Amino acid sequence: MTKIAYYFQKKHQLIDNQSYYLKLSVIIGIVLTIFVYTFDPYDNYLAIPKYELPVKIIQLGYGINTALVIYALYWLFFHKLKSTNKKRTWKTYHHWLLLVAIMSVAGFFGTIYHRFMMDVGEVATSYYLFVTIPRSIMISVPLFIISILLDQLYTNKTSLEVVKASLQTIHTEEKIQSDEKIILKSPVVNQCIEIIPSQIGYIKASGNYVEIYSIEDKKPQLLRASLHFIAERLATYDFIIKCHRQYYVNIHKIKARKGNSQRILLTLNGMKEQVPVSKSYTKTVLPYLK
Repeated sequence: MTKIAYYFQKKHQLIDNQSYYLKLSVIIGIVLTIFVYTFDPYDNYLAIPKYELPVKIIQLGYGINTALVIYALYWLFFHKLKSTNKKRTWKTYHHWLLLVAIMSVAGFFGTIYHRFMMDVGEVATSYYLFVTIPRSIMISVPLFIISILLDQLYTNKTSLEVVKASLQTIHTEEKIQSDEKIILKSPVVNQCIEIIPSQIGYIKASGNYVEIYSIEDKKPQLLRASLHFIAERLATYDFIIKCHRQYYVNIHKIKARKGNSQRILLTLNGMKEQVPVSKSYTKTVLPYLK
């Protein structure tokens, strides 16, 4: 779900691409032409052409009409009107509304084209209500499905590359941030210590102090503060989680575990002391251990 949400947030980067919606227009036009050839939803073979043209040529016009509508709408929204930019992100409901617009406009022009090319005689209002509208809906359904499938096919190749690149950038930024030194200041006395979050093995409450054990340090750093106070200062580093009422552990440093659901002991890289996981925090820690 996270990838899907991220994809729609970045959707405008993909749709604002003329080659994409040109391909989309042509493919849907071809598929819709095949659909009209196969099912003849406009009953062309029952009507009389106004011009001396084969029915197959007239039916080809429906596909061309649809392709032009799709390309025109995409060009209008993303090239002319600049509907998406850094401040106006293309969202999920925008995508659905665009598809509805494509179906509505394509159906409208398709009906006009049909009346222009075929001699249908006098048409009663009831015919429009009970035949023309249901027929347009019938044509809209495959058009809608085709649009979604083609869009998914395109984004499987393109958007995943964008997502991977963006996630890699985010991961790199987080790594750089976690490798930078930060200063923790005691709320009680005039005391400060420097730590590198990514190097923390675990944090332990010890009376009025907190002991911070880092991988490269032989001795823990002591700070006059509560465990809750330290946890708030390190809240942005999601790899440091609470595993016991007196302990926080860096999940990236976990080497092994032993015990059962009642009590687990964690072995950390480069550290001799084992870190306990209490029963109440087992469900929180276990997913990281798997």
